[in-house]
Amino acid sequence: MNNFISMKWNKVLFLNIEIEESCLKPYIPSELEIRTLNNKSFITLVFFNLDDPGIFGFNIPIRMSEFNIRTYVRYKSFEGIFFLTLDVNNYLIPLIVNKIFKLNYCKNTVKYKTFNDLYQINWSNKFFNLNNLSFDFKVEDSLPPNPFNHFITENYLYLNQFNNNVYYNKVYHSKWELNHVNINNIKNFSVFEKKTIHSAFYSKHLKVKSGLPVKIS
Repeated sequence: MNNFISMKWNKVLFLNIEIEESCLKPYIPSELEIRTLNNKSFITLVFFNLDDPGIFGFNIPIRMSEFNIRTYVRYKSFEGIFFLTLDVNNYLIPLIVNKIFKLNYCKNTVKYKTFNDLYQINWSNKFFNLNNLSFDFKVEDSLPPNPFNHFITENYLYLNQFNNNVYYNKVYHSKWELNHVNINNIKNFSVFEKKTIHSAFYSKHLKVKSGLPVKIS
């Protein structure tokens, strides 16, 4: 059932923020261990357009923007991503998707606009004190693979706790092809009281498939 769900992720931007593990732990299920790189922990703000979602190859020609905050976790032998929030500008999706896929979708303000070669972001999420975060960016030269962007991008499952059980779900896609980005005109940027971006990179598109979550314990 690894092709139960299929979709395209387009215009994907990663904003990476270094954060103290002690600040992050209250938001992570206690069963999950936070993974680090060089003894440093990170969250990533991810912005993208989700296109042509489908079930068993029957895709719907729609597009919606999705923004999420994620970190990097481990449970037993499973390593992957934990989503603190996945935000869409839609009430229905959280009601349907969260229970089936054991995720944390929320209805919030997400806006992603493109004007020629300029990309504009606007995001509000009261729970994480994002109050009209906005910026624009331009895509630059390709970014060669390195240990850091491998740690951030090459994750092929997510983990979550749901009704006192831990679940994982695998995702299937090719390796990310990344570009440098230039962030400009950033306003109201503060996440976990962090105001500094560690790094940022961009990917034009990626085809993704996934199955249904599997209970570990």
